[in-house]
Amino acid sequence: MVSTTHAPPVHAHRLHVNAWLVAVIALAAAVIALGSWVIVDHYTGGDGATQNATTLIDKFNAAGNAGDAKALAALVTSDVVMRSEGSVITGAQALGDAAASASALGMRVERIAPVTVEGNFASTFIRAAEPGSDRTLIAVHQLKDGKISRFWGFELGTTPPFDNAVMP
Repeated sequence: MVSTTHAPPVHAHRLHVNAWLVAVIALAAAVIALGSWVIVDHYTGGDGATQNATTLIDKFNAAGNAGDAKALAALVTSDVVMRSEGSVITGAQALGDAAASASALGMRVERIAPVTVEGNFASTFIRAAEPGSDRTLIAVHQLKDGKISRFWGFELGTTPPFDNAVMP
């Protein structure tokens, strides 16, 4: 008599990786990380001088968007000079009047990049949008006693020295 032992069959399972699932999870993690970075940078990024300049610039843009001459006057020196896209505006009253006119025409300014501070200068990128037009500018603010004393707006691809800049 011959006896045979039968072992139960072994089902070996290979690890299966779904590439689409991995890609979706990685993309979701990247989006969450980027969103978190933007929020943290927008509200708490940088040292004290950078935070102060960011707050000042955001208030300046908001007052300009609202056309609020009184709020603008509180954020700039009385002898403020603004040079942007070929025009020059001198004085807090003239700047307030220009902001009111631009706001009435539907112009809106939004900071689209973090603020960088070096000495008494703060710079960032802004988007200037009005009906039928959307431009990106480099905005440089000279700060004096916690207020804006000078402002330069350079449109990429148009305003020297950025007239040969590559546009996105």
